[in-house]
Amino acid sequence: MRNMAVVFLFCIVIAVSWGAANERALLEELRTAKLNNKLISQTTVLIELGELKLGDKDYETALDYYTQAHKLALKRKDASDILYTTVQIANTYDSMGDFTNALNWYNDALLLPRDAANEKQVSHIHNNIGNLYLMIGSYAKSLEHYQKALDIKNKQQDKQGIANALMNMSVFYIRTGNYPKTLEYQFQALALRKANTDQTQVAATLSSISITYSHLKDYPKAFDYNQQALELYTKLNNPAKIASAYNNLGILYQFTGELENAKATYLKSYALKKDSEDLQSILSTLINLADICVKLKHLSEAAGYLNKANVLQKNTQYYELSRNLTKINSEYYEAIGNHKEALKYFKQYYTISDSLANEQKSKQLSELEVKYEVLEKERNIELLTKNNELSQKDLRKSAQLRNYLITILILILFIVIIFIRLYRRTLKLNKQLNASQESLNTLNLELERRVETEVAIRQQQEQKALRQSRLAILGELAAGIAHELNQPMQTLSLTLENIMLAIQDKQLSGEYLEQKMNYLFADISRMQDVIEHIRCFSRQSEDTGKSNFDLNQSIKNAVTMVQDRFMQKGVKIILKLEEGIPQVSGNQYKFEHVILNLLTNARDAIGERKESDPQLKGEIEITAEREGTQTKITVKDNGCGIPVENQDKVFDIFYTTKSLEKGTGLGLSISSGIIKGMNGALSIDSTLGIGTSITICIPQLDGKGAIDGFESINS
Repeated sequence: MRNMAVVFLFCIVIAVSWGAANERALLEELRTAKLNNKLISQTTVLIELGELKLGDKDYETALDYYTQAHKLALKRKDASDILYTTVQIANTYDSMGDFTNALNWYNDALLLPRDAANEKQVSHIHNNIGNLYLMIGSYAKSLEHYQKALDIKNKQQDKQGIANALMNMSVFYIRTGNYPKTLEYQFQALALRKANTDQTQVAATLSSISITYSHLKDYPKAFDYNQQALELYTKLNNPAKIASAYNNLGILYQFTGELENAKATYLKSYALKKDSEDLQSILSTLINLADICVKLKHLSEAAGYLNKANVLQKNTQYYELSRNLTKINSEYYEAIGNHKEALKYFKQYYTISDSLANEQKSKQLSELEVKYEVLEKERNIELLTKNNELSQKDLRKSAQLRNYLITILILILFIVIIFIRLYRRTLKLNKQLNASQESLNTLNLELERRVETEVAIRQQQEQKALRQSRLAILGELAAGIAHELNQPMQTLSLTLENIMLAIQDKQLSGEYLEQKMNYLFADISRMQDVIEHIRCFSRQSEDTGKSNFDLNQSIKNAVTMVQDRFMQKGVKIILKLEEGIPQVSGNQYKFEHVILNLLTNARDAIGERKESDPQLKGEIEITAEREGTQTKITVKDNGCGIPVENQDKVFDIFYTTKSLEKGTGLGLSISSGIIKGMNGALSIDSTLGIGTSITICIPQLDGKGAIDGFESINS
């Protein structure tokens, strides 16, 4: 590798030395020709110097030599040299990116007299003008000149030239998004090139057809033509083109989701080009490999390719590739869980994107300015031509008054015709406007129907989520309900045993029996109350209606259902409820649902903290107090707490910090919706490792049943 680098540097030194020696010889020849006043020799030498500098990309110097040669050709009136130097000056401006001057010189070349031998050069001029118009976005002009180039090639029956012109036409149509037309010209070119012995051109055409089919998303055909191109390049033993074909094949595999095949193909492309001098191509393939490895979760391989790409990118200025590389770096670090590095590269990605966007806007503005200048000059030429014609007519007919009158009448008639056409166009536009308005009205009606449908679907989904959450709560309450029913049942059993013993001992009196029966009825009533409350909770929490209820009693009902179960888990519930709190409006059982959700979350948080601190005494404190026209309820625990960055997400549906077995992500989202339905608000304040406090604020009812701060519905 080292020896190859030395040889390469040696070749560069020889080439530079040869170029410098050649330039000195030409300059000496030019000096001699000037001394001998040989204009033909001077023109020839200046043209050769211009070509030498153009090859070295020294455009300013090349332009100077060609301009001098052009002046000498004009002085000698040599049509061939005038045409050649005019075209070379245009080519130089084209290479410099000065499209305005390039178009002017190309158009001047088209106006020069020429014979049949120069027709090939004219075709080349039309092709270059077509390329320039395509770059500045003037598609109609571009197509016009491409067609003229094709017509000349057809006239000359130059099959190779016709094939090249057809490919230029295909470039126009692929740029304008007309892919069927693109394929039509590409297949015509392919037929001509297959008849020629240049198989490299055939392979290039097959590759272009593959790209067009990929735009059409016809991937089977895209694969087929890419494979044909790959086989030809392999047969021709052209490593650079083989690598390019493999890279295109990898992109096709990536489009079709065949990531393993894409990776294998990119590896083949990289193996062929990794030792070449084409840094841009190598960097592009490394980025493709890293991207595929990240998508396939082959993270260690991705790291290797990213390291190579990052080193290579430091020595290049390919901003588009740099942007893609930072994006893949961000995705890689996100995949391995290094969020800090992922964020760093993500910020770099957007910085480069903004830079590229500004650069693209600047380029577009420059192209628009060039386009405007070119069109403005063409318009001025047309205006000057028309003015000259009118002036000549006026001079010839200045003495004839009748002709003036005829001209005036013609102008009046022309104006009348214009007004008639404008009137008809206005009528047509009005009809189109009315049709568009009707179409818009139809679309609005359709949109309203869709909105109503979406709202209904959303309500159904919310109701389904509420039922799912309620079932989860009922599952949590199952053990507590069993305990609530078990205790009075034990009392019933004991009381009945006492009665049986009294009967056996013949000590049963009416007073004793009445006392025991009262105990039995009290326990039965207690069991009925528990069952009725659970039944109401399970059914009426689906009800969307509202009623006034005692907030403190609702909190106590919810606590009663889980208190014994929580005590078994080592969690104590402390109630601090202010007396005399006014009633609130809403669904009592839905509010109990909210309290149960918060209690369950608090219990789970305490349990998670107990895993690291077994001596922790779990406590949940529920407070209710008046605060102005609102009632504030706080559920505070000493559990594990929630990280700051996650606190804004806990109210999102399906978001949960628990494992899949313990949480569904519905509780807090549904609770927030229920509280909003009561015109209230729910907020969170949590410290990691210390605990969480959930606050509910609900407007109070005044003495007439209206919500304080809100207008009564019946007023």
